[in-house]
Amino acid sequence: MTYVPLGLDPEALATVREQTSGILDRIHLDNCGSALMPDPVADVIRRAFERDVAFGGYVAQEQQADNLDATYKSLTRLFGGTVDDYAFVGSAVDGWTKAFYSIPFGAGDNIITAYNEYCSNFVAYLQMRERAGIDIRVAAQAPTGGIDLGHLESLIDDRTKLISISHMPSSSGEINQVKDVGTIARKAGVLFQLDACQSAGHIPVNVDDIGCDIMTGTARKFLRGPRGIGFLYVNQAAREQMEPVVLTNQAAEWSSRDAYTLRSDARVFEAWERSVVNQLGFGAAIDYLLELGVEKATTQIAQNAGYLRAALANLPNVRVACPSGASSAIITLNVLGKSPSEVKADLERQSIAVQIASVVHTRLDLEDRGIDSAVRVSPHYYNNKEDLDAFLTAVETL
Repeated sequence: MTYVPLGLDPEALATVREQTSGILDRIHLDNCGSALMPDPVADVIRRAFERDVAFGGYVAQEQQADNLDATYKSLTRLFGGTVDDYAFVGSAVDGWTKAFYSIPFGAGDNIITAYNEYCSNFVAYLQMRERAGIDIRVAAQAPTGGIDLGHLESLIDDRTKLISISHMPSSSGEINQVKDVGTIARKAGVLFQLDACQSAGHIPVNVDDIGCDIMTGTARKFLRGPRGIGFLYVNQAAREQMEPVVLTNQAAEWSSRDAYTLRSDARVFEAWERSVVNQLGFGAAIDYLLELGVEKATTQIAQNAGYLRAALANLPNVRVACPSGASSAIITLNVLGKSPSEVKADLERQSIAVQIASVVHTRLDLEDRGIDSAVRVSPHYYNNKEDLDAFLTAVETL
């Protein structure tokens, strides 16, 4: 496959690489696990931490109130919605579970998910089935890949409480048709919860375009922010149907001796005691992407993924483990004669970072395809052709 830069021009890519100190001595291809932060984002985090050291956390927070307010605006610039629709949470899973467990399920209700759903979400469904007596309905894979939308729609009835899917599964490279799911959900009047943990920063994502009511994501993956913080989007229509699973002094005011008053915005799901340092770092990471250009950055990611997919398919010792039609920058493969853990260790000795995808992460999909584990490779926009070719050479000579 010919590599002709389509997203970032050579000057922009060079600047990005200069600002990513983590790539000086390594080839980082584990970005759907945790990407490398840009130096300007790390600088914001250092300054915020130093302010905590100098003034204490509460005073430092007061001093940076305007910058903290701006982080909510940055989320709306990237993902749509309004500032009232967003909360910062400890992680994507933290936000997802806060939203899911705040939906008032009852015996006989059902939720609809997909065949490639993520483990932490599915175990929550199983617990809610045990706790509340709900039914879990799984939309099948279409013959051409992706969700069988007709099957998904056929699963909806008057007891369907929620449609909950992942935008991108963590171990298959597919991109689910979330806009079509949003159209189906709105037509049926059913809440739609989207796990955008792998898609935020990976491809363009907009809640207004997708039509989801709830969306979660993390800073540490393709958005290149710090670990330990994520976001939760909940629109007003969804908030009016939910009862927050936990209340804190951030979520509600103790308005009289025997009463409290809930917040009306999404920060009802946010904890007062949270990492201000990470929130400022996350905001800086979003602003970094916006300044770079979402379309340019995501196009570059897609090009790097396409280049690797085409090249890996031609290596005689490699079997790509993604379904046909997979196109995201999450690529799973196996090397003949080597276990995934051996491949990862061999590459690490060459300062190439990859990860392992396990059946426990997306059991329904991988188990049905007879895959116990696979090497997972996920390029970012800061990876250049030299990075990709060095990885391919290393795999070919294992």
